[in-house]
Amino acid sequence: MMAAAQSLMTELDATLRKTPDSQHLVILRRVTDLFLVGAGSYTDEQIAIFDTVISRLIEKMDQAALVELSARLAGIDNAPSKVVAHLSGSDNIAISGPTLEKSDTLSDQTLVEIAGKKSQKHLAAIAGRVRISALVTDALVDRANAEVSRKVTANLGATFSEIGFVKLINRAKSDRDLANAISKRGDLPDELVPFLKLTLT
Repeated sequence: MMAAAQSLMTELDATLRKTPDSQHLVILRRVTDLFLVGAGSYTDEQIAIFDTVISRLIEKMDQAALVELSARLAGIDNAPSKVVAHLSGSDNIAISGPTLEKSDTLSDQTLVEIAGKKSQKHLAAIAGRVRISALVTDALVDRANAEVSRKVTANLGATFSEIGFVKLINRAKSDRDLANAISKRGDLPDELVPFLKLTLT
């Protein structure tokens, strides 16, 4: 499989050198179409080949092309992982936002790294995910502004560590809306309930 992938990449590189830049987007769209048509039936090895090919194709793509690709791949459960990670790490939230919010391909570690260095818009996108682990919410809470703090707290698909709740409650002392959001969660540890009540009085 590795030999076949290497041969394919050699052929692709040769083709791209002969093809006008204006046609590279057409090729990317066709390859993406091919992936999407059979995404549910491809093996891990086949997906890895798509990952390699698409990664090569997007190296010189403009922002608009990457925005389009991100929107198309964001909701695909087995989307090529390297491509999705590349898109999600973009500073341009129009590119990274869809994958940060919707892609199940992203690992918790990748999300933590992004939450630790990217903008509040990136954090807000992560805060909107259907499911968020405590590892990721810890990273969000550490850097989140008021808006993101409220959003992730209101997300019932998010799990929080006890220390994460403590940080939120401390922040809620000056944020009534955040305090109310915390009070609506059913997973707040019993020992922290009295401290939350103090913020609501």
